[in-house]
This record gives sequence, structure tokens and C-alpha cells, in this order.
Amino acid sequence: MDAATLTAVISAGTAITVVALTNYFAKSREHEADWRRLKLELYREYIFALSGMVEGRNSLAAQERHSDAVNGLKLVAPPAVMRSLNAFIEYNSYSNPNKSLEHHDRLINDLIKTMRADLRPKFQRGDAELTFYLMGIPPQNT
Repeated sequence: MDAATLTAVISAGTAITVVALTNYFAKSREHEADWRRLKLELYREYIFALSGMVEGRNSLAAQERHSDAVNGLKLVAPPAVMRSLNAFIEYNSYSNPNKSLEHHDRLINDLIKTMRADLRPKFQRGDAELTFYLMGIPPQNT
């Protein structure tokens, strides 16, 4: 094989390899973005469902929505989120007679921070100082 043919074969092989790798990495990034969008939607649904259960808003329908949201999270949440979620659910179960608002708020804060870290794994300055809690409905004067 002469040098010109060898150069053409190497160039064609390199071009095919570059196109294949570019396509592979683009599909991988696209898949990761789709996965993050799905997680974000399920995390949002969980927070909305949980908001429906704050004091003064809890109902059977809210509890059903919460159960459905928890079950949906089980499909996509990584182990760290599931540990935080399970700790929060176990603490707030009806069978736990020793509840405190401070411990409840610590657990929800941990859960939300863990969800945020899963969606945006790169630590941002100020993340550690953020505090999350659920807002309830102010009492209505009737």
C-alpha cells in the first residue's frame, strides 16, 4: 500500500472514530439531561405532595398524593436521597410518639439538601448555610 492510500485510510478511520465518539458522548449527555429532568419533576411532585400535608391542609387525598409521590421517587432517587426520605417518613409516622418540630425541620432540611445535591452535584458556595422548611397556611380568622 502506498503512502497516499495509507494516509487516506487513516484519515477516514480517524474521521469515523471522531464522529462515532462525538455521537456517543452527545447521546450520553442527552440521556443524563433527560434523567435529571425526570428527577426534578418527581422531586417537585414530592415537595408539592408534602406541602399538601402541612398542618391545616392534611386530608386523605393529600396522603394519597404523598404516597404516590414517595413511590415515584423510588424509581429514580439515589441511595442518599432514599435514606433521607426514609428517615423523614419514619420519624413522621403515626407510630412515633416522640416528635419535635426542630427534629422534623432538621430532617426535611436534610432531605431537600440531598435532593438538590442529586440534581446539581457540584457544590455551590453558600449551599451549606441554606435552611429549608415547609411553609404552612397561616391560621384564618373567621
